Amino acid sequence: MEPIRDFDPEGDIIALSFATRLLLTDLDKSLIVERSFESLADFGRTDRVGIFLLDQTGEKLIAAGGMISEPHTDGTIEFPVEGAVCEEVLSSKLPAQYPVTYIEGIPWPTREGGEPGRHCLCAPLVAANNNSIGIVTFDHPEDLTLTPIIMQPLIVLLTVVAIALETTRLFQQAVYDGLTGLYVRRYFDLRLSEEENRIKRYGGKLAILITDIDHFKKFNDQYGHQQGDTVLRETAEILKKSVRKSLDAVCRYGGEEFVVIMPDTDLAGATVVAERIRQRCQEHDFPGADRPLKVTLSGGLAYMDQDTHVPGKELLERADSLLYKAKKGGRNQIWIQEEDG
Repeated sequence: MEPIRDFDPEGDIIALSFATRLLLTDLDKSLIVERSFESLADFGRTDRVGIFLLDQTGEKLIAAGGMISEPHTDGTIEFPVEGAVCEEVLSSKLPAQYPVTYIEGIPWPTREGGEPGRHCLCAPLVAANNNSIGIVTFDHPEDLTLTPIIMQPLIVLLTVVAIALETTRLFQQAVYDGLTGLYVRRYFDLRLSEEENRIKRYGGKLAILITDIDHFKKFNDQYGHQQGDTVLRETAEILKKSVRKSLDAVCRYGGEEFVVIMPDTDLAGATVVAERIRQRCQEHDFPGADRPLKVTLSGGLAYMDQDTHVPGKELLERADSLLYKAKKGGRNQIWIQEEDG
């Protein structure tokens, strides 16, 4: 039998408090999953843990990650829920023990057979709305007795993990566009207001680029909306890979229109970024049914600093006006604000 740490009420309370603060102070799913493993392994008395989350349809469980001595993530392991052992756990919302098998080292419950001398504790992740959002699997020696003293703090921790993951999912839905993965317009409005206030109080620089896919309506009519969605997703990737990940924000402003907020960027630097985006889009081969397809962007770039400070809405209108001129001027080009604003 593997060594099990002694029950320590005071230590468990401190550990649960720390884990709760750690898990509920971030909205990054991958970080929450990674941070969950050490606490789940500790309270679950094992060094083998798996976290599986339901997909949007509720029909599949996808591995968010596993811990085999050290945490790792995968995302490629998935199982249909219907007919699986874990279906009982998801519906009853109660933990249960089963024979254990391993998928790339991660414990997984099975109905029969399994690894001799081992079993799998399969526990549901139940969020605040009392919906099961996934399961956690633990690998245990067969002779380990999971007493209420062991299970109670573990169930509390599982609830915290579920709430943290569900909060993250809801945040993602509110902030990110489902098709492109870019920020939504509401986030852009808030971020622009923050940047405007920052410059007003502390100084600094801000550039805004608005881009629009040229002739996108004709493209949709000719190739279909599914192909159009592919173009939107791949254009979004071009935008994300062309800006500073830690500072700039790329938003889907509406339809085929995208906006980039570039804080602490002068007009010359923003021009380089804007032209990089336009050129990469022009050179990119978008997948088509019979042959690669070509797409171009038009854009408008506006800029302000403390000396030329204007309301964020006015800066956006400047960029939009420049975009209109780029369209009228022949498309596949970026029109840039004059240096004096």
